[in-house]
Amino acid sequence: MPNTALQFETIQAKDLLTQPIAPLEFTIDGILPHGLFILAGSSKVGKSWLALDISSCVAEGNDFWHYPTTQGDVLYLALEDTHARLQERLNKVSPECDLESATDIHFTTRAQRLGDGLSEQITAFLETHPHTKLIVIDTLQYIRNPGKSGGTYSRDYQDMNALREIISGRKLTMLLLTHNHKSGDADPVNRVIGSTGLTGAVDGIFVLEKNKRVGDMAKLTITNRDTESHQFDLRFDSENCRWQFVGEASENGENQLYELLGFLLDETVSWSGTATQLSAALAELDTAFSISPIVLSKALKQQQEFLESQHGIICIFTRSKSMRLIELSRGTSDKFIVLHENAYEVKPA
Repeated sequence: MPNTALQFETIQAKDLLTQPIAPLEFTIDGILPHGLFILAGSSKVGKSWLALDISSCVAEGNDFWHYPTTQGDVLYLALEDTHARLQERLNKVSPECDLESATDIHFTTRAQRLGDGLSEQITAFLETHPHTKLIVIDTLQYIRNPGKSGGTYSRDYQDMNALREIISGRKLTMLLLTHNHKSGDADPVNRVIGSTGLTGAVDGIFVLEKNKRVGDMAKLTITNRDTESHQFDLRFDSENCRWQFVGEASENGENQLYELLGFLLDETVSWSGTATQLSAALAELDTAFSISPIVLSKALKQQQEFLESQHGIICIFTRSKSMRLIELSRGTSDKFIVLHENAYEVKPA
């Protein structure tokens, strides 16, 4: 007789197709479902500001950008912060706290590590605050146990499973903040520090990357297991320290090009070179932005007047004996007319 304890528990496809399945639920409608997620970015890029803004919106039931949230309590493990720093940040992100709200952000600056009491701490909090919708761990490294044995992939996968077990069966989201490494990989997800055991074990990954280290523009790439992927263009509002939504990168490619041209002229005042050289220069400013020289040249020709009138960027095309050049500068309409009269109309290389 076969050992029934060793047999698979299976379900037939025809039964699976007719089985009632609960719909996916969200903490932020459309982009952040319930489950285990990573928010990654380089050091000091603004991950904590983004996480605090998300937390504030969830606690108050406000839309995050144009996405509705499910209101509930938030547990925020601010393990790199002090009460003084948290107070300062709250005064900027959410200065008008709703004292009558039934839900709030609950901060702690100290926590046990995985396997040493963290699970019990979070479970006790959730039992006391059953309406919790979001747990933020800032940062992930502070709650991991460095003394654990096993390979990197094995440790990463075990830790993610341990965190998933904490929230299993609960209608909430756990968001883990971690860092990116300095890699030239074109895929933002591959720049998250850790093995594929880390990124593969979670339900989704948010990667925040600035277009320019000292600038205020950034890109947020969202790759989720059960929802549509997104790539958002963001701008950091330094007055209230919140990331503002600019648009979907797929719908905002031209705006991104204009921003990068502006950054280029901020660094060089004026610029001259071939379409190939300009494409390479823009890629250095933002490794995730890729446009072929031919497409770039065509886009600039079509948008010459718009660039000058809306962005103050003068773009002309000239020809030397050996190559076709693009010249960029900041100036007035009069300057553009004079330069344009001396320019040659050429086809892209």
